[in-house]
Amino acid sequence: MTAELIVRTGPQEYECREGVLSTLPKRLEERFVKNILIVHGTVSWQKARPYLEDLYGADFAITEAAFSGECSYEEVERIVGLAAQHESDAIIGVGGGKIMDAVKYAAAKAGCILNVMIPTLASNCAPWTPLSVMYSEDGVFIRYDFLPQQASLLLLEPRLIIDSPKDFFVAGLADTLAKWYESDEILSLPENAQQPMLMMARQAAFICRQSILDHAELAIASLEAGEVTEAFVKLTEVITSISGMVGGMGDAFARTTIAHEIHDAITNFPESHHFLHGHKVAYGIMVQLAYEKKWAEIDNLIPFYEHLGLPKSLHDLHLDRLDADGIMEIARLSTKPEAPAHGLPYLVTADLMDGAIQALEEYMASLPEL
Repeated sequence: MTAELIVRTGPQEYECREGVLSTLPKRLEERFVKNILIVHGTVSWQKARPYLEDLYGADFAITEAAFSGECSYEEVERIVGLAAQHESDAIIGVGGGKIMDAVKYAAAKAGCILNVMIPTLASNCAPWTPLSVMYSEDGVFIRYDFLPQQASLLLLEPRLIIDSPKDFFVAGLADTLAKWYESDEILSLPENAQQPMLMMARQAAFICRQSILDHAELAIASLEAGEVTEAFVKLTEVITSISGMVGGMGDAFARTTIAHEIHDAITNFPESHHFLHGHKVAYGIMVQLAYEKKWAEIDNLIPFYEHLGLPKSLHDLHLDRLDADGIMEIARLSTKPEAPAHGLPYLVTADLMDGAIQALEEYMASLPEL
């Protein structure tokens, strides 16, 4: 029997289809909501507001608040204060992953009131998962905090996401691709392979990898053309929901390992801050494969990375100015004693991570330009 496996499922209700936001008033009325706080981005709000006419035409008291830009403890407390000031029964997040995480956390801290996720990007699984990724106000990763409740509603409107920036969609694909590479070494162990929840987690991770490798090119073409196609909707759901099922069903056996630890470490270098979360995770996948000496799989992924413009090296992340001490700092930060990477079925040390990072850099530099 697998010890300490806690399953944290996704939203209480989830629906993805064109026109789904017209159902929001009825769903909120069924939950006896009267006062709503909407936390939104800037561009995301300009896009989303026209889809919410039915909400504004219904009998709700609505307060709007612009998001500060970081999912920090300070921002969560500010949202909690706004919810208390306006006696909000529900908080609606409209925008990207950091808004989703801040709203989920604030709703939990405000007394586990309802929270509604309306993503305007398909860039991560934040709308699905009952946890929040916390950063300093300067954008430096701090930790993951689990929450005592999941999202009340997650409503995906494909038309709202189809005109999102390509970089965010590509970042979402990379972040989701990591689900397989980070978890399979653990989930495939004989003692885990027959545990029902872990079997579901591994299948979800496999769907993430295979769907992306099979359909990313067509989905990106659809995004560029502004056409909602089957491939685009499929990968939007994979990024947002299926990816969230991996850790939700697998708990610590299927959460982040080396790829995300590398991401977290390089957020300490300001040069990386203009890269999206998923782009840094994409580099982390390469480091993890180098650590595991899976050079053939790196070769398999290089054309995919090239096509999507994903970083494969420190050079691609504009961090090639780092000297040996700087690289060792990434290695040290990514292998701290509390790092989830230590759950992998092999030894994880700063020295070995340093060697993997340097070996990857040398390997990428030795390849002919495509």
